[in-house]
Parts: sequence; C-alpha cells; structure tokens
Amino acid sequence: MANNHFTETTSTGWFSRIGSSIKGVLIGLVCLLVSIVLLWWNEGRSVTTARGLAEGAKITVEANAAQVDAGQDGKLVHVSGKTALSGPAADELLGVTGADLIKLRRSAEMFQWVENQKQTTTTKVGGSEETVTEYTYVTEWSSGVKDSSDFRHPEGHENPDPSITSADFQAETVGLGAFRLPAFLIDQWNDFEKHPLPEVKALPESLRELASVNDGWLVLSNTPKTPVVGDVRVQFESIKLGDASVLARQVKDTFEEYATSHGTGIARIAAGVVSKEAMFAAAESENTFIAWLLRVVGFVVMFIGMAALLNPFKVLADVIPLAGRIVGAGAGFVAFLVSAVGSITVIALAWLWYRPLLGSTLLVVACGGIYLLNRAMKPKAV
Repeated sequence: MANNHFTETTSTGWFSRIGSSIKGVLIGLVCLLVSIVLLWWNEGRSVTTARGLAEGAKITVEANAAQVDAGQDGKLVHVSGKTALSGPAADELLGVTGADLIKLRRSAEMFQWVENQKQTTTTKVGGSEETVTEYTYVTEWSSGVKDSSDFRHPEGHENPDPSITSADFQAETVGLGAFRLPAFLIDQWNDFEKHPLPEVKALPESLRELASVNDGWLVLSNTPKTPVVGDVRVQFESIKLGDASVLARQVKDTFEEYATSHGTGIARIAAGVVSKEAMFAAAESENTFIAWLLRVVGFVVMFIGMAALLNPFKVLADVIPLAGRIVGAGAGFVAFLVSAVGSITVIALAWLWYRPLLGSTLLVVACGGIYLLNRAMKPKAV
C-alpha cells in the first residue's frame, strides 16, 4: 500500500534569505509597474465601455423577428423571437440528444489522486528559517485531471487519462425567427439549465455494464459505491428551444458585433423575451463588476509589490525572531496603506484623464490619504 503522508524539512540560512529578498525587490518593482498599468488601463476600459453602451442604447432599433427588414442592415438592432434549429446538439459518445437541444454541456469528473500541501515556517535565532512541508494524498472526485507527474511523490499516486472529459455540443444551425444565429453568439450563450440524465438502458452497449445513477450523477464504475482511481461520473446541462433575445448589428439575415465610435463592441444574447433596456442594464452591471474586480486585482498586485520591496528590512531584523515579527507587521501595515493610497491615486489620475470631474474628487481623497499616511509615519516629539 502506498504511503499517503510525507513530511519534508528544509532550512534556509540568513544570508541566503537576504540574497533572495534583495532579488525579490526586482519582482516587487515589476509588480508595482504591472499594477499601475492595469489600474490605468482598467479605468479607460470601463469608461469607453460605458460610453459605448450609452451610444448603443440611443441608436438601437427594434427588429421584427418574423421578417428580415433590409432597411435595417448595418444597424444595431434588438430582436426577440422563437428559436428553431436543425441538427440538434448531441453527445454521440453517451448517446444523449433531443430534438429541442440548442446546446448540451457534459460536465465530467474523475475519481483521482489529489495532492495537498501544508507548510509551517519557523524563524530561528540568527535569522535562519526552518520550513516543514506536509504532503498528503487523497482520492476524490474532481473535474479536470491532476497531473500526477507534477506531484512531489507520484509513486503510488498515478492518475490515468480520463475515459470521458467535459465537453460542449451545439446544434448545426440555430434560427431566431427569420434570422440565423451566428456561431459566436451561440458560443457566448450560457443560460444553461439542468438536463436529465440518460437512462442506463439507452446508453451505448459498451457502457451499460459500467453505468449506474448515483447521487444525481451518471457513474461509470464497476463499484459505484466505492469508486476507484480512473472511474468517471457525468452530469448534463442544456439550452433548449424557446424565446431568445439578441442585441447586435444586423447583417442581412444574421448578426455580428456592432462596433461603436468608442472602439467597443456590442453583441449579446439572452434566453427569453428580454427588453433592450434590460439587456443594456445587464451589460452595464457586467462592466461595473469587471471594473471593481480589476481594481481589487490591481490593489493586490501593488500590495504584493510593496511587500516585496519592504521584505529585506524584515529579513534583516529576523536575526532576533521577535524583532523580525514586529518589523514584518509594520512593513505589512505600511505596504497596505501605501498600496491603498497608491491605487486610489492611480485611479484618480486615470479619471482626471478620462472623466475630469469625478477624477478631481477622488484625487482630493487620495491627497488626504497621503497626508494622513505622512502624519502617521512621522515620529512623535517627546
């Protein structure tokens, strides 16, 4: 039986740590540059996207799904109607299909080995570090495949190639009233709903003996209650015929992305009869979410960079572990404050460039933060 728990202990001397921390300063500078570029670019992307959506909302015309109006060719149109298809989506491997399937998604998991790591680092007097790494190997259901050749201890924990993987299937052609839906719109259509599992007796003969339904999954295993490494289970989701709405540029009897004067594109699809106002509102919410997500990412990257720049001071102080912890906490606090103020400053300057009124307000806030940070770092007179 393979050993599923390993412990390794490594030690790093103080001088080696100093050398690594100095090299880390370069990484920190790169992170700072990346964060500044990302934050600036994100504000520009957010503003131009918002302006493009505002432009689109004003010029969108309603199209009749039942009949193609050649006079609307080249215009940004909103159209809702019934979908139709030929050559429905089908998973030929498992024999899953249906006359009304526009898209079919197979989600597969394999029972496999998974490596878990846990590290504990202790700083010793003199500045050296001792790191204890625990590797634990467990078997569990997981999507994708964990490459066991990358494991620290692959012996006895080998994962085979899966017999079935996740996949998406689409109908050959999909129509929306008198229009044809282009492949790129169908690709981005993700209003999936749960699809029933196939009956075992309906599966290809080669799979019937292995197949059973367990806990909402179709399991392919000789022992489904006690799976072994390499066993597979699948579930399905689908998009079926019904109403759909499109927001895109009309090109004869199909659609393509509409290019706004701000360099952004508009092309959206949604299940059901959705008004153009609701579709634009969803696009605006998506733009806002992405903007805030990238702001957080930019702040985190800046914090990592600042922490790397200040890390040599902590390592120097680690000769006395308690002093190192105090310096490390202080460095972390300073890195957080500088990153917060720095992120706001970059965003404010970007707003001054892209939207001056809001940028001015935010810049005042950033200047106030810089003032408070400066006061906090000044030594108090005794």
